[in-house]
Amino acid sequence: MVVAAVALPLLLTFLLALLDIGRVVFLAAETDTAAHAVRCLVEAQAESASRPGDLDRSAREASPSLGGEGLELDIVASVGEVERREYGHKLFDGKERAFFERSAQVSTRPLEVTVSVRGYYLTPVGALIAQASGVPDASFSCKAHVRGLVDETIEGGVW
Repeated sequence: MVVAAVALPLLLTFLLALLDIGRVVFLAAETDTAAHAVRCLVEAQAESASRPGDLDRSAREASPSLGGEGLELDIVASVGEVERREYGHKLFDGKERAFFERSAQVSTRPLEVTVSVRGYYLTPVGALIAQASGVPDASFSCKAHVRGLVDETIEGGVW
């Protein structure tokens, strides 16, 4: 009985800490998945970067758990100016049976997406972990940052 009385609070504390830490790790992975989904959306439709509703919908479709109660989702997508680069495009000449090179150009716009999730721990053990980390309001945050390119070689980015 004495061993159970001593071990039970320790085991319960460990399980509650595991619950909160596991949730934070899971939400961090979901935040990364959401950031990649938003990047794919903006790469396909650059104008969606200026429509927060589209960005939010894309993130929540890819990671539905980010729509949980008490979670705050913040999405920022920024598309830069057009950058043009030349490269040597190799083509095969069937008559000559050899490759030849011609100059070609691609146009891209750099893209950066940041997805942040802020929430609160579910148990008092999580709140103690947060306070020990220097966060007085018992909250946690996860942030994912991804980069991509919007193809502007052909108007609208479609070949």
